[in-house]
Amino acid sequence: LRLSRLSRVAVEEMVVEMSGAGQAVMPLARRLYQETEGNPFFLLEIVKALFEAGTVRLEGGIWQGAFAQISEGELPLPATLSDAIQARARRLNEESQEALRLAAVLGREFDFDLLNTVCARGEEDILEALDDLLRHRLIEEETGVIGRDYAFTHHKIQEVIYADMPRRHRQHMHARAGMAMESVYGTEVEELAGELAFHFQEGRQHDKKLTEKAIFYLLQAGDQARGLYAHQEAIDHYQQALALLREQRDYERAARTLMKLGLTYHSAFDFQQARQANEEGFALWQRAGQIEPAVLPPPPPHALRVDWTEPLTLDPSQTWHIDAILPIEQLFSGLAERSPDMGVVPDVARSWEVLEGGRKYILHLRDDVRWSDGAQLTAGDFEYAWKRVLDPASESPLSNLLYDIQGAKAYHQGEMENPDLVGVHALDELTLMVELEVPTSYFPHLFSHTATYPVPRHVVEAHGPAWTELNNIVTNGPFRLAAWERGETMVFERNRDYHGRFAGNLERVECSLVAGQPARALQMYEDNDLDILEMRYFSPAEWSRARQRHAGEYISGPSLTTQYVGFDVNRPPFDDVRVRRAFTLATDRETLAHVILRGYAFPATGGFVPPGMAGHSPGIGLPYDLEGARQLLAEAGYPDGRGFPAIDWLVPGYSRFFVMAEYLQAQWLENLGLEITWKKMEWGRALDILSRETPHMWLTGWLADIPDPDIFLRLVDWRVTAGWQNEVYDELVESARQVPDQAERMRMYQEADRILVEEAPVLPLLYIRFHLLVKPWVRKYPTSPQEGFFWKDVIIEPH
Repeated sequence: LRLSRLSRVAVEEMVVEMSGAGQAVMPLARRLYQETEGNPFFLLEIVKALFEAGTVRLEGGIWQGAFAQISEGELPLPATLSDAIQARARRLNEESQEALRLAAVLGREFDFDLLNTVCARGEEDILEALDDLLRHRLIEEETGVIGRDYAFTHHKIQEVIYADMPRRHRQHMHARAGMAMESVYGTEVEELAGELAFHFQEGRQHDKKLTEKAIFYLLQAGDQARGLYAHQEAIDHYQQALALLREQRDYERAARTLMKLGLTYHSAFDFQQARQANEEGFALWQRAGQIEPAVLPPPPPHALRVDWTEPLTLDPSQTWHIDAILPIEQLFSGLAERSPDMGVVPDVARSWEVLEGGRKYILHLRDDVRWSDGAQLTAGDFEYAWKRVLDPASESPLSNLLYDIQGAKAYHQGEMENPDLVGVHALDELTLMVELEVPTSYFPHLFSHTATYPVPRHVVEAHGPAWTELNNIVTNGPFRLAAWERGETMVFERNRDYHGRFAGNLERVECSLVAGQPARALQMYEDNDLDILEMRYFSPAEWSRARQRHAGEYISGPSLTTQYVGFDVNRPPFDDVRVRRAFTLATDRETLAHVILRGYAFPATGGFVPPGMAGHSPGIGLPYDLEGARQLLAEAGYPDGRGFPAIDWLVPGYSRFFVMAEYLQAQWLENLGLEITWKKMEWGRALDILSRETPHMWLTGWLADIPDPDIFLRLVDWRVTAGWQNEVYDELVESARQVPDQAERMRMYQEADRILVEEAPVLPLLYIRFHLLVKPWVRKYPTSPQEGFFWKDVIIEPH
């Protein structure tokens, strides 16, 4: 007889009736349902075990016990229940029992291909064994979990079978399961980092290779959870990784992990735990820096040769554009540096303290950091640089990033004239104090942002705007600017006086400024004149051709970037929300991403915050709806496009944007009857225009400066350019940055993102990936979802 499980309500009613304790027993009743999944035999056996253990007792015919406390603890596994399950398993033949044990190692739900790979038997034998397990109702076919073909009919069955296996046998099976998962899932293993970490951790025994795999996946799972603000999950993974790293005496990675733990606690507004983790991490970081690597990388056979676009400036305070920020990050060092896994580790600051509930930071600087002209770098250089960013006369586009600092916004907006009242002070040459208006969870990430980099005051004041010219520039980063031939090349040489760690072997980096010339750049790569080919400026056809011709050298990964069309909402026609919504509804983003761009990016069907970042809202984007678009345009006074005014649309200059603009132009003509002309313009000029005046429309993108939704919804530059304001939205994003409960904070950002989508001051088009070709002799080339150059960690092998 196939007996149905009891419902949650039925179990709760049954426990209340049996106990005579009324609603007081409900916490236990709910937990019993979760634990037994409505199986009445399991339910009654666990209740008996609770009585046998004395956890629940009978007084006057009524159950007595700390029901809420019991419901939060570990419930007993009754011997009778275990015996019953084991007896059922013993009735199986040997082949089915082996399949059952392997499945128990894989988990509650499992995949046929994975089970087949782990098992040494043939596919037909596995299928026959699975049929036997299905007949005995030990497993069932799974339809609710994608990528899982079968599931145990009850998690207690899986737990009992697993617990009954000898420890050595279990370890061996876990190791086989982990290796099989890597084989079966290939490039998708990143999504299964938590499962892989568990298998390799349980199966490692004393195998160093398996231990390393366990560490790798634990850190990857921790990073994923941290990025989504799943704090406890991240903490658990990091602490497990730490135990293994300490066991291996890998002090550098242990230090990095401790500092990621510190970031996690800081994001949760648990500043005491953050301080404890950071202090231990800083100490280990110093210890690791004193240990010479066991094996030094070989000398490089030549310079690293890359393609890039000429930066508009090398002044850290004067740009947010990636073409300038990435070389600036090689020339300058800040208080901290970003790591490829979006962590933050000490750089010029050797440590910092978080005081007064997150409102005050005391940063202690290294005493061995010098500018490239030999001058000592001091805390005063940071104070000068930060206040220079905030000075209204500097017109820095980065000033709003520092608004969390006490008095910063008032000073920048001219409401306060005295810069001494801004909460940044050099207490002495090696101590910097920063005071905030309110605690903010993401503030340590700003220590690694170019907005907070120091600048050499003596050079800036001597040369003015020309201080970053080749013959004047003074820097403090891992590389120095050796040559700059405008429009042709930039050459960077290793800074021998650099204070930090240099894990790679580069002595020289040669940037050919040909990134905006895809055909020339690809030819240079194929002639072995480039080692890295950055394809962000390729057209879809050029990108597809390059990827196919060099499939074995192609690397792609997620980028925390949203590309969008912005609207000037302060003048017709885009001052009418109906017009903005009509443009959005008339845009087929799926076809743009998958057909026109050939899969280069993902369609932005969610909000403005991209996937992979906490606060992303999938599926909230306005749909492709031609009838709705035409109706809205008609309601706004432009039926079939009649009477629509001429508008100016600015499109910055490179191939992929031009292809996108042509597609959008055709869409709006066909779907709305609008003839929209666009102005092609090179990047530098386009950025200059956007800083001074606002066209009706513009096409651009936004990359996360810090891995927090605040950078997309509050600090993003389109809010100024578009001129859009919404009282509810503004209140949400201004309040969210200081809410200590991250779940509530993300809810507020998601609500703001939904308002943004509905009001449509911007039209999110695409979520971007980065795309590279990397020569085989470049053995190590770290990448990050925030994008960046990590040249000091790059290794080129002799070839």
